[in-house]
Amino acid sequence: MDIWSSHYPQIAYVSTDKDKPCAVDAILVKDKQIVGVVEQKSRPSLTVVEFMGDHKGEWLVTHQKIKDSVAIAQALHTKFVGFLYLPEADLLMFKTIWHPDQGWTVPIKVHETKTQATINGGIAVRENAFIDMKNATVLYGDADGRQTAE
Repeated sequence: MDIWSSHYPQIAYVSTDKDKPCAVDAILVKDKQIVGVVEQKSRPSLTVVEFMGDHKGEWLVTHQKIKDSVAIAQALHTKFVGFLYLPEADLLMFKTIWHPDQGWTVPIKVHETKTQATINGGIAVRENAFIDMKNATVLYGDADGRQTAE
C-alpha cells in the first residue's frame, strides 16, 4: 500500500490479519477516526489493457464479500471502498462503492459464475459481483518509489 500512503499520508491503511479470514481487508483511519472500510484485491497476471478490454473495466469480487463489507460500513456509518492493484502496471485503482449518505455509488452486476475457489486453486460456482471501475481514481507507482496520480 506504498502507492496509497504516498498520496494520502493523512489517511492510514490499517490491514486486518492476512493469516485469518476477515470480512474486510482493511480500514482507513484519519485523525484517529475510521473513514472507510476496504476490500482489496491484487490481480498479478492482469494488464490494464486486458482489464479495460476483455473485462470491460469490471472488477470481479465475491458478492458475499461485498455484502459483508457494506454491512460493516453501515454499522460504522462510513464508506466502503474498493482497491484494485495491478502489479504489472504498478497501479492502484480505488473507488467508493457504497457511501452512508448516498448508498450505492457505482453500478454492480451480480451473476453466478465459475471462479477460482481460493488463492490456492480449485473451482467454485458462486454469486460474483462485477463492479464498474472505469471511472476509478488511478494512482501510479514507479521504480524509484515516487508516485504519480492520474
